[in-house]
Amino acid sequence: MAGLAGVVCLLLLLAASSVAAVAAAEAEFRSSYIVHVAAEHAPQSTRPRLLARSYTFLRDSLPAHMLRPAPRVFYAYAHAATGFAARLTERQVAHLASQRSVLAVVPDETLQLHTTLTPSFLGLSPSSGLLPRSNGAADVVISVIDSGIYPMDRPSFAADASLPLPPSKFRGTCVSTPSFNGSAYCNNKLVGARFFYEGMKLRMGVAAFSEAEDSLSPLDTNGQGSHTASTAAGSAGVDASFFN
Repeated sequence: MAGLAGVVCLLLLLAASSVAAVAAAEAEFRSSYIVHVAAEHAPQSTRPRLLARSYTFLRDSLPAHMLRPAPRVFYAYAHAATGFAARLTERQVAHLASQRSVLAVVPDETLQLHTTLTPSFLGLSPSSGLLPRSNGAADVVISVIDSGIYPMDRPSFAADASLPLPPSKFRGTCVSTPSFNGSAYCNNKLVGARFFYEGMKLRMGVAAFSEAEDSLSPLDTNGQGSHTASTAAGSAGVDASFFN
């Protein structure tokens, strides 16, 4: 009888230890990361199934004991970059970064501005170097991932009759929200505007995110995105300021 009691106690102890281990894993802190996967190993599929393929990649790449807490994938990439954005623990990140199929794992973080004098900071000149050599590049669509864009009454983003239509393979769109009228703000200069917020929402928390005025819109409220976009693709010859 004592032996049976000892077995029962041992089983209870093992069960309690397993529950504690699961609870500790679930409590492990997670942050948002972009996982850059080598193209030959990257999840491949059409858009609706690409997120599911990214989960499959994680399940195949992580040992079973690292699958808790479960990674959460919220964006997947298959064009300019291959990979996905996900909520991961530090242990999961370290293991992924050690895999030959993974090129880099980059944390989602807020970066501080370096300058508002971008042309001189980059060494750009209208008379020599990159700008004159580009020859205007009228058949190129430049995508800027930043804090948004503020196009209202801004000459850098005004319609330009000399510009051709976007390339036929361009699949961008201009969304509208209560603070951003896409049909009014977009034109043949500004051909698309979208917003992606899942990483910010996870970082800020749902309550703080809901109160943020610039959370759910392409509208730029701090000037950084507009400044970057106008530097990269704004109309030439306008008297641009920080917001122009």
